[in-house]
Amino acid sequence: MNSTARVEHEAITSKMGEDQLFYFQQRGIDNEKAVAVMINVFCREVFKELSYEFASEVNELMNLKLEGSVG
Repeated sequence: MNSTARVEHEAITSKMGEDQLFYFQQRGIDNEKAVAVMINVFCREVFKELSYEFASEVNELMNLKLEGSVG
């Protein structure tokens, strides 16, 4: 083990706010798309660390998983 190594972890949990969804609705974006956008923004930092191919695959799987789950 490297005695000079420093490990950090940060986690955030929160419920998607009604005001956030309202913001999207006022711009003509439905709830399903709004939730997908908010999740993608939340996961952006992780996606940046993945290879392009894997990040694309994860994004596709997330879109399939979210389809029809909001409402």
